[in-house]
Amino acid sequence: MNYREGERGLYLLAKRQLIEWTDVHSYCHTCLSPLAFHDSYDASYCAECNEWREETCADLECEYCKNRPAKPTDLK
Repeated sequence: MNYREGERGLYLLAKRQLIEWTDVHSYCHTCLSPLAFHDSYDASYCAECNEWREETCADLECEYCKNRPAKPTDLK
């Protein structure tokens, strides 16, 4: 096999782009769009799917989770 500089390693080809295997966790597992992060809710979400990619925690008084809307587009 012939490799060019910087092409060695494991990649995922999605939406006509190469995603390094170490970065796959930062892409949506459903649509493969890059995930966004909302600081106020300390959670990742997919804007394309309109879904949070992290569950809320079990603490009912958690400052991040208790007021998080059901969908990211419901953000104020």
